[in-house]
Amino acid sequence: MYTRLLLSVVTALFATGFIWIWKLNSALKATPREVLAVSPQRWTEDEIKKTYKRIRSSPIDWTNQLPPKLDRRYVITGGCGGVGGQIVLHLLARGQPPESVRIVDFRKPDRADMMTGPATEVDFAQADITSPAAVAEAFKKPWSPAVAGLPLTVFHTAALIDAAQRSLRAYDRVKRVNIDGTKNVLKAAKDAGATVFVSTSSASVQYRPVAHWGNPLGRWPKNYWQVIDESDFDKPLRPHSEFFGNYAHAKAVAERFIGEANCPEFRTGIIRPANGIYGSSKGDQVVGLCLRSGTVPTWMPNIVQNFVHGGHVSLGHLLFEAALVGNDAMPKCAGKAFVVTDGGPPPSFGDMYKLLKLTAETPKIKIIYLQPGIMLVLSHIVEWFDIASRMPVLKWVVPRPRGDLALLQPAVFTASTHYLATDEAAQRSVDHGGLGYRPIHTTIEGMCQQVAEWNAEHAIMGPVHENQRESLKETLVEGVQHIGVMPAAVKG
Repeated sequence: MYTRLLLSVVTALFATGFIWIWKLNSALKATPREVLAVSPQRWTEDEIKKTYKRIRSSPIDWTNQLPPKLDRRYVITGGCGGVGGQIVLHLLARGQPPESVRIVDFRKPDRADMMTGPATEVDFAQADITSPAAVAEAFKKPWSPAVAGLPLTVFHTAALIDAAQRSLRAYDRVKRVNIDGTKNVLKAAKDAGATVFVSTSSASVQYRPVAHWGNPLGRWPKNYWQVIDESDFDKPLRPHSEFFGNYAHAKAVAERFIGEANCPEFRTGIIRPANGIYGSSKGDQVVGLCLRSGTVPTWMPNIVQNFVHGGHVSLGHLLFEAALVGNDAMPKCAGKAFVVTDGGPPPSFGDMYKLLKLTAETPKIKIIYLQPGIMLVLSHIVEWFDIASRMPVLKWVVPRPRGDLALLQPAVFTASTHYLATDEAAQRSVDHGGLGYRPIHTTIEGMCQQVAEWNAEHAIMGPVHENQRESLKETLVEGVQHIGVMPAAVKG
């Protein structure tokens, strides 16, 4: 009798759990009407093909869209990355002499668009920003006499991006780079006499955790779609548990330090790129990741988000600098944070997948569609192993997830929900407290340009042996510029 009762209870619990997961899975595969009201149209095959053809024959040229050249010196932390590298290229494109620009990074530039032309003449100082001594030494390195007396601007783009971790047991890793590292760069910048400091943050600091396992009778999980702006910046810092993960919390803490450092002699600002940054196939985790992988497993083709090209993030930094130095009086934007996005309505990830399948030539993109509800359950199992592997005693017997598996944790599902970002504040004039920001292109145009660049690179490179690639880099970039896919020194 008791055995039958126990079996009935277990069966009922299993059935309830199955129905709950099935219902949640159905919700996670749908798009709320509130989101569709903002982004009602999906990219068509004809639209993608026409845009790609137009961009390939007439690429986006940033040169005439940038703020005018300033007589200043520049230090760019993380200057070899997607955003930092783009800032370097934009500075050179608008006429800054290479000797007035210095990259501070833990590795030397290896992007193809930084391996030729004026970018090769830019100074490089190797440093790990978690080391105060290393950062100080990089900033103290002598400048060319031709520019040594110019005022100094610091663009701080170096960061550790980890969207998977939300446990405080794993917090120290991201804290050392994104909080302690920011403090080290701030101090070194002040000691070096910098007068402008603009940092890259993330729109994810405003994400609220999605309550996937909340009310099972609700139509959508709580916070399943959210509107993202900067309204949280002037409010008290939320508790760690109200951020989607460790990365967002650490970025928010660092923002406060940067905002508080603002003063007439040391003016600061913060740019929040909206959601996924793309535009550099070498390292970006959106378009570039898909192109490098070829095979793309996904559970989020229905997810709608604003994307932002690295060029737009760079533009935001340069406009912020211009606003900070363009007034004797403290401008209203000083010490604040601003979201930047591409132009046009936000696309879905399905739009991006369609574009990649239609335009990418090498490799041909293959999309594998997964069930989000099942992946969410698996993510909790992975997270349990990850947390257990950091605990006393258990860490000796529980293996820590590694590689791609370690990225499959619940925080990723909050980062991968519907986000509608607005750059309305950044678009206001400087007199009205904004940056005068205007997107140069839409996301479909920006992604078409990135794929065109990738196709041109791989068409020229071909299936060469690895030890031949270095000798072909200069020929590659010159060839791509010649056929009109990549404007000189401004590749995204």
